Amino acid sequence: MKNSLIEKQIGIFRTILGNVAESELNSDNDFILFVKAYFSFETDFGWNILMNAMYVFEDTELAKQDFEKFGIKGPSRHKNTGENYLRLYGVLNAVYQQSLATINLMEIFKINEKNKLKKELKKTQCVELRNKIASHPSNYLSTTNEKNFDVYEISRHNLENGEISLLKNQDYFENYDLNQLMKDFDIKIQYILSLILSKFLKKKFQNQGKNFIEFQNLEKIRNGAIEFGETIINFEK
Repeated sequence: MKNSLIEKQIGIFRTILGNVAESELNSDNDFILFVKAYFSFETDFGWNILMNAMYVFEDTELAKQDFEKFGIKGPSRHKNTGENYLRLYGVLNAVYQQSLATINLMEIFKINEKNKLKKELKKTQCVELRNKIASHPSNYLSTTNEKNFDVYEISRHNLENGEISLLKNQDYFENYDLNQLMKDFDIKIQYILSLILSKFLKKKFQNQGKNFIEFQNLEKIRNGAIEFGETIINFEK
């Protein structure tokens, strides 16, 4: 399966970290302390956060790509309501884990807009949908009044047809196009990862070298260019 743009963005960090590890392989330096200094992390725990984020994106991108390909019904296409629920909950929690990993990356790389972007991530419809049905619905508050919460019920009939409809407070339905919500979510994640990479590559490599060239190519794709093999074709806007 072809790597997604998000995987390629995270892959730049993985390449850099791999090169760093190779250069320090025979060194007597404490590797964790070296990584802390290399990436300008405030604490030794920055290493753990970076590694966790890479693992999270590696796993969750696979889950998202599988959902994009096979939808709620899965590859077997058999009528299996239990599997429908598992796939829906699974992909929504994959999205949620990506949002948390992205927030953590903004923290350790000290992104100036992190508070604003954190709020925007939490307000994406994909994350809000996850909070409504894939966490603990009794804890989902739609208002600042902590004594009230909305009750959401998934329409089983629609779910069996590959659609997502929620009955809110036994009153009216909310309908969702999850594929579109995930595309919108991806755009937000790609933008934030772009900010993080841009800041780090400028500071560490002065916008030079193979990693920066790869980043520039990914930026072209993020902004609408098409990739054919090793060729990237830009389109005039």
